[in-house]
Amino acid sequence: MKTPTWLVAGLAALAFSSGACADKLIYLTEPEGEALALAAELRGPYFKLASYLETEQILTFCGPATIAAVLNSLDVERPKPAQFYPWALWTQPSVFNAANQAVKPYAVVEHEGLILPELAIFFRNLGTRAEFAHADSFSLEQLRATVKATLADSGKRFVANYSRKPIGQVGDGHISPVAAYDSRSDRVLVLDVARYKYPPVWMALSDLYAGMQAVDSGSGKARGYVVVSK
Repeated sequence: MKTPTWLVAGLAALAFSSGACADKLIYLTEPEGEALALAAELRGPYFKLASYLETEQILTFCGPATIAAVLNSLDVERPKPAQFYPWALWTQPSVFNAANQAVKPYAVVEHEGLILPELAIFFRNLGTRAEFAHADSFSLEQLRATVKATLADSGKRFVANYSRKPIGQVGDGHISPVAAYDSRSDRVLVLDVARYKYPPVWMALSDLYAGMQAVDSGSGKARGYVVVSK
């Protein structure tokens, strides 16, 4: 009996959405993910980033959530938000200082999120250095070198801007920090700030690169990364 065309198409779509076209995703909550974390030679930022990891407060706030986590992990001088006074902490609303409000107001980010250059500018306006690159300007080998050099420096953080589609997750554009690299499997550990959706995940560097190459409809350009330092 011949399989109906509609069923073949549906099965193909399901296979793509489940990640069949990408390497297996290994979540940190799985035994294999734990083993990778313990064996990875480059995991310097993990403990600080994991300690301050934010859950994005709304669906478009992956950028502000990542910024807050990175700034706290780098011990950038912290504000004292009213709800925590007298204690100091970077929060998602507090990254919208006057300079960043002028770049893209809170209400607009609620609607649109942040594109790659805006993400870098937000970091700079909060007292850090931030260098960004679109994925069409570097190779996989150059990405690997940048990831390794950044993770080896305790004063730097690597922030990825990628599409979930090429790696087989539900959704599209996303921003989250990278906390570790395992050379044996050539995987990076992404600390997903959409923590209600996915736990931290080990993904093949080649898949992250594919996700970075996806065009951001907000900018018309490829996604990429930001390297942040004090």
